[in-house]
Amino acid sequence: MKKVNIYLIVTAVLLILLGVVCIFNPGAGFASAAWLMGLLILCSGISSLIFGLRAQAFLPNAGSTTLLALFQIVVGLMLATNILASQVALIAVFAMWVMFEGISLAVLSIDYKKGGYDRWWLMTLLGVCSILLGFLALRKPESAGAFLGILLGLGILANGIVRIIAFFALRRISNTLRDLKESATATPIDDINRPEIKEP
Repeated sequence: MKKVNIYLIVTAVLLILLGVVCIFNPGAGFASAAWLMGLLILCSGISSLIFGLRAQAFLPNAGSTTLLALFQIVVGLMLATNILASQVALIAVFAMWVMFEGISLAVLSIDYKKGGYDRWWLMTLLGVCSILLGFLALRKPESAGAFLGILLGLGILANGIVRIIAFFALRRISNTLRDLKESATATPIDDINRPEIKEP
């Protein structure tokens, strides 16, 4: 339990510091996230390539897996070595996802209107706002990058705070279990089962 507590405290402090740095310097945080995305794609491509080369002996479609792995490696290298390209790619993915969700929400609001939901227009409004936000993110990627960097910092900061909460929760649980154990050992079982003798 002591090692777990030390791990929680150390990682919580590091995550909180990293989150604060990302919030006050969102550009650097977002650039790091974009570089990490390229590195993950590169690692995924390498592992897929190793699997594809080994699987060619018993899988008939292993050649396509190998080609896809080579493509992932090339894309991963491009993104990991070119931070600007990584940022643009990440912003584009984020913007397209927001726009897609907005379109889905706007279409869904029509079904809610047909179903008799009287506040369907709120869903339509949120959908339109999502579409506009995605479009603005594509038009002004630098603002979107800073916004994503702040969100990244808030997420990391929240993770650190959760670990601190978990630390105090584990301490409380540990203290409760210790008190129960001490109270159980302090009261003999014979004394509990022995009936009380009333004096005349």
